[in-house]
Amino acid sequence: MATPLAGAAVVPGPLGAADLVGPPVAWATVIAALLAGLVAAMSLAYTVMSTARNRRRDLYSQAYRITMSWIEMAYRAYHAAPGDRSFLDGYHRHWEDVRYYEGWLLFESRELGYSFARFKSAVEQVCDRFIEDAWLKRTAEPKPLGMLPVEATPETFQDELNFFLQDARDQLSLKPWKRAAMRRRVRKRIKTGGGVHVSGLPVSRD
Repeated sequence: MATPLAGAAVVPGPLGAADLVGPPVAWATVIAALLAGLVAAMSLAYTVMSTARNRRRDLYSQAYRITMSWIEMAYRAYHAAPGDRSFLDGYHRHWEDVRYYEGWLLFESRELGYSFARFKSAVEQVCDRFIEDAWLKRTAEPKPLGMLPVEATPETFQDELNFFLQDARDQLSLKPWKRAAMRRRVRKRIKTGGGVHVSGLPVSRD
């Protein structure tokens, strides 16, 4: 067998598959690091989505709560004494809160903002009419306790209440097709039901 001459350059042969494969421990470390990064990214994305969804849920629930508190305001006006000034202060704060949530829901979603505006307007029409009449008829005489005609019924605002709750539930869904279905449903109601007023500004069919 011939041996290379002293001082002659040695030309390396072609690399084989075995030469391209690193130590098994090194590749295992790389794969583990990639998997850990992927899990961390997925966990971060889930946390961000969950935080945003919880924030929206709180917003929608607070908007529902402040709107339904109109009913309590009607009962307070009905039983208010002639010299009760605290009711007016509470009523002004109530309107401030309503306008705040109207604006935020419209900012979050045009469709859900419209749905809330319809719900709010229906409650307002029923309760404000009763509140104005009860406030003008205040008396020092105690009045009997009982259900007033400001509760949610099919004759008052039950339909709009149910629409808003269903729309809010679908808007919070993790399924994109349910959110899309909500938007189509509300846009159809906008076309057939006409516009409403949000904090004094019209929300039209356009």
